[in-house]
Order: sequence, then C-alpha cells, then structure tokens
Amino acid sequence: MDTNKILIVILVIILLFMLLGTHITIIHNEPGPPPAPSPVPVPVPVPVLKPVIGGCAGTRYGCCPNGITARANPAGTNC
Repeated sequence: MDTNKILIVILVIILLFMLLGTHITIIHNEPGPPPAPSPVPVPVPVPVLKPVIGGCAGTRYGCCPNGITARANPAGTNC
C-alpha cells in the first residue's frame, strides 16, 4: 500500500474511535446518590362561608330592644 493510503486508513480508524468512543459507557458498580424527593403539594381546604342564620335579622319580626329576645308579633308585646 501507498503511505498516503495507510495514513488515510489510520486517520479513519482514529476518527471512528473518537466518534464511537464517546457513546460507549462503562457500568459502574457504585450506586449514585438517590434522587432528591420532589415536594408534594399539600391541598389546602378552602373555607366555605355559610350564611348567618339567627340573630335579629333571622326572626320574623326582629328582636326586642334588648337585642336578645325575638319579638312574637309586630308590636313586640312579649318584650
């Protein structure tokens, strides 16, 4: 063979080794560090606002002047 052909063959072999050598992996017996756990979002309950039942506005005729006793009629005869 001619020296140029030998040189080309050697360069092709080196080039193939460089290209394919980067894709070859060696298996290590040492385990790597465990993956860090990702935080799990904790669902936060949303408060449900309930309508206020009771008080003076919840009675048919409102409350007596003391603000505690409900009126029995529009005139408030039970107050």
